[in-house]
Amino acid sequence: MNLKFLLVNFLNFKVTVRTMSIKGFLNQDFLEKISQLGEIISEYSGDRIVIVHHNDADGICSAAILSKLCDLLGFKFILISIEKVHPAIVETIHSKYDGDVIIYTDLAGLAAEMIDRVNAGRCTVWIIDHHPAKPVESDTIFVFSPEIFGISGDTFVSASTLNFILSTCIHEYMRNYAYLAVIGAVGDYHDRSGGVLGFDRFALDEAVDLGQAKIKIEGHRERYFINFFDEFADVVAERLTTLGVVAYEKKGYKKGVEACLKGFDEKTINEVEKLKEMRDEKFKEAIEMLRNGGLKIGKYVQWFHLEDLFSPMGVKAVGEFCQKIKDMVFVKEDRYLLGFQNCPKHIPDFGEFEWNVVKLSGRAPLLLERKILTGQAPGLNVLIPAATEAVGGIADATHRIAAATLIERGKEEEFIRAFEEAAEKEWNKLS
Repeated sequence: MNLKFLLVNFLNFKVTVRTMSIKGFLNQDFLEKISQLGEIISEYSGDRIVIVHHNDADGICSAAILSKLCDLLGFKFILISIEKVHPAIVETIHSKYDGDVIIYTDLAGLAAEMIDRVNAGRCTVWIIDHHPAKPVESDTIFVFSPEIFGISGDTFVSASTLNFILSTCIHEYMRNYAYLAVIGAVGDYHDRSGGVLGFDRFALDEAVDLGQAKIKIEGHRERYFINFFDEFADVVAERLTTLGVVAYEKKGYKKGVEACLKGFDEKTINEVEKLKEMRDEKFKEAIEMLRNGGLKIGKYVQWFHLEDLFSPMGVKAVGEFCQKIKDMVFVKEDRYLLGFQNCPKHIPDFGEFEWNVVKLSGRAPLLLERKILTGQAPGLNVLIPAATEAVGGIADATHRIAAATLIERGKEEEFIRAFEEAAEKEWNKLS
């Protein structure tokens, strides 16, 4: 399939996003990056690609899209799910798959320099991420993020939409998986304003035009019915995230990827319901802890530490928990909400790791969220990397109103102090 022909076709899709066509929304630099990465993939002469993906709905849909693209292009592929990038994990992957192409998706955008250092030229690496990212001068590391081109990855394009656009430019048949981009976008709450926007809207319109989805209006917001699943996108997204996060230790993300392409069987749906019951019970226990003094309050931040309370769930669970409680009555609406969870030493696809780290997730209550999105308050994408760097941690996956990082266990209070200092500095700039 001629790549340039497909790129031209892509730009000619007249998709209106509010009053804006996708052609007008897409800048030339971004198009050139799509073309560059598409040509690299098309010209790849090896026979195996390693896909490293996040374990939530967006990451699982991204993995499903890329795996199908590999099938169409005749590449063997290996799927690996990780929750956060870390030098020890990167070294393990790159040692095991020395010489292969490795794709990181829905994560790693801010970790390109670290990956390049650990990789040491062994593998060709493509980072396809919608989070804020840093480009790197390297012959083997290629970073593809809309944020580099000034396009918001927490508003206009999910990782699954990004993979859908890229895949469609390489092989037209990939248009048949537009519904996965819709599910991934909804899974990352990109419909929070009432409906998906930007490139996510392009994917939605593709899915509607192809008979894959229907738009339903409920109150003041849209819901998207996905014909393939005979279910709404938000319901499917929750199933996928439940499999990937709550059942992370049991590699539930593998069932999630399979379901993206084959649908859910009754056994898996029943399993999801049992997992949700376990999650809800643990969330209930954590909420009770916070109500009884477990939520610590600072000038700009409110924070808590779950320790091992959420075990055996994956550490993405602390982010899901923050999302759930951020607007509850006991949470202060004018302070950033941060939660810590101990990282287990066992990584399902690799085994034991000798590390001693904690995962931190941050969210913004609605009042603060609105201020961040209108430029009246600093975003977590600025504050969390600054505090992480201050304590020598690994920052990645940091949007303005939702972010995460890894730091060494025992440095939690030092991180909070650094966060408060960064917040003070950034707030003073805005005053």
